[in-house]
Amino acid sequence: MSSEAIRPSTMDGIKRLANSIKVERGIKHIPALEVAAQLAGFQNLKHAQNVLKSGGNRLNARPGHRVYLTVYWRDKESDTRGRETLGIWLGTLWSDLITPAQLDHHRALTHFQPEGPDHLARRDMVQSQSQARRAICAAARTLQFMDTTKLRPSKSHSRAFPAGQSSNAVPGRDHYSIWYDRESKRYMFADEPYEPAAEGKAAERAAWSERYGFDIIKPSWPGMYNPDGGSRLYLIADSTKGVPLAPIVAALDRLPAPIVEAAWDGESAPSTPIFFSPGTIARNEAAAKLPATETRKVTRGPRSTVGYVQTFVGPQRRPKGRMPIEVHAQVGKLLKSVLAASYNRKGVYNRVNGIRSELDEWTQREYNYDELPNEQFFELYYHESGSSLARTLSPDERALHVGSLEQVKQILAQHYPDSPPLRALMKKLDASIGSMQTWAS
Repeated sequence: MSSEAIRPSTMDGIKRLANSIKVERGIKHIPALEVAAQLAGFQNLKHAQNVLKSGGNRLNARPGHRVYLTVYWRDKESDTRGRETLGIWLGTLWSDLITPAQLDHHRALTHFQPEGPDHLARRDMVQSQSQARRAICAAARTLQFMDTTKLRPSKSHSRAFPAGQSSNAVPGRDHYSIWYDRESKRYMFADEPYEPAAEGKAAERAAWSERYGFDIIKPSWPGMYNPDGGSRLYLIADSTKGVPLAPIVAALDRLPAPIVEAAWDGESAPSTPIFFSPGTIARNEAAAKLPATETRKVTRGPRSTVGYVQTFVGPQRRPKGRMPIEVHAQVGKLLKSVLAASYNRKGVYNRVNGIRSELDEWTQREYNYDELPNEQFFELYYHESGSSLARTLSPDERALHVGSLEQVKQILAQHYPDSPPLRALMKKLDASIGSMQTWAS
């Protein structure tokens, strides 16, 4: 039997396989290790080392679940680019801690999207290697906080303020987030100001705590936001109606030092090929082995549509067509202009954000990497700049953005066949237009 039929699951196994490949192919040891790592299901030797380095060599030897965080970057000034990936261990699957929709509820996770059962990746490209590492470390700290506390981030800010009023919030708050306990239905406020600012407000914060009956506790674990830059975590909750803080503090104080850029222990690699996690590889292999009757369940449908499977969503359909890349770029530019202006009009922003996410999915199925490299793909529908936090728009501004959405409708109708997926997208565009038109009122 050829050695290439073997699929090792440990570094020792990869090394033994490399010795066999070295003899069979007559190649040197390092190239043989690279081949053996790829035959084991990894992208390269470095990928295999990072995945298998914990838990005594064997992937599943350590209790818990491994999640990979990936961010791609491009430094325009130096014309360099790459990928940063970090694997961390959690006590449970990341998808049991937070839903894909709830990723948007915390600043450190808002740009990440599921890429596999054990993989979260940012779909936009950041501007430097350092920025990529910082983004990953912040996301890792936030996932560790959730894994330890079992709390979920929330946008229900009023639930964590005295009398439900943000004007009653603790003095000197900064970089804060709201957390929710699914079992007790209670809320907690996580405040992460810089240490000198918090100390300067200590008397005011103590008086506020006494006046409203809220507890403020500072764990030893320094927090999620910027612990290596001086921010510190304070947990704040209503002493009778909020999340009990003592168990949360005790759990956090058992955590190791926060993951920070200075102690980077992840994988730094070229931006291509893209990173595929072990869970993604296993899922794809399982899908490839499905009987023909099972695969037909995904592909069967109207002749004007094509079936595909979306991670954590399941079987989906898209129009049977392929819009030119330059037209995708045009549509993306129009949608990003609307998104940049409508953050505080959720009836517009949330719908348009969903529309671009769906078009982004369609684009992935329409073009392979050779036709559409990652750098170009990431820029089509994401990475907008110059966002406004305007509370309202003038009639002329609203008319301009309504015109952009109408233009998107015309373009989509021109390039895709009439089909249920396209009609559903058009309904969202119509609802976005209606919300934009009534914004002033």
